[in-house]
Amino acid sequence: MICVSKGRRNKKKSNQGVNHNNNSSSGYDAQRPPSSSSSPPPKKSSTSSNSFKAFLKKRAPIYLGLVALFLVFVVPELTKGSINDVIPELTDAENQRVVDTLMTYNGPDGAGLEMREAVSEKIVTEFGDRIFSHQDTKIDIVVATIPQNASGSSESKDNATYDVEFAVQTHRGQLNYTWMVNVESGKVTSDDQPSKNIVNRVNFD
Repeated sequence: MICVSKGRRNKKKSNQGVNHNNNSSSGYDAQRPPSSSSSPPPKKSSTSSNSFKAFLKKRAPIYLGLVALFLVFVVPELTKGSINDVIPELTDAENQRVVDTLMTYNGPDGAGLEMREAVSEKIVTEFGDRIFSHQDTKIDIVVATIPQNASGSSESKDNATYDVEFAVQTHRGQLNYTWMVNVESGKVTSDDQPSKNIVNRVNFD
């Protein structure tokens, strides 16, 4: 009886030792810091920069081609100028009214080409389409009143017919025209052939 009881006590102590060891091991595992197995994140900025450079390098010929087309076709059109750049603005209001009537004349029925366009086309035909942007190109205009009857009696200013001398000066040559403008009717006529040709171009276009 004594031997059996002693054996049970030894077994109980043995079990308590095992439990103590298990508790110690469990406590060690709880105190051990977790291991880090994740790798550092990739450098996105460097990758994006390389991709953008590759994008530009691949499309550089296309962009250069577009720039070349712009320089060849668009820029010349923007810089070649027009007849409006060289027609002077007169200080006398009545004379300016005469010039405006002349330049906007578009035939007896009002359906033809404007005088301004007809004169511009003639200048471009003679001297080239970039003549208006040249620094030596200018137009001189002289307006004079013409009496409407042979007696020379005074007429109303609104009913007067005006003589307009239109001189085109360029580094390649000159063109000279003389037109008679009636500011009341808006009619434009001429006696010399070069000036008549311009009027006919407007009247019969």
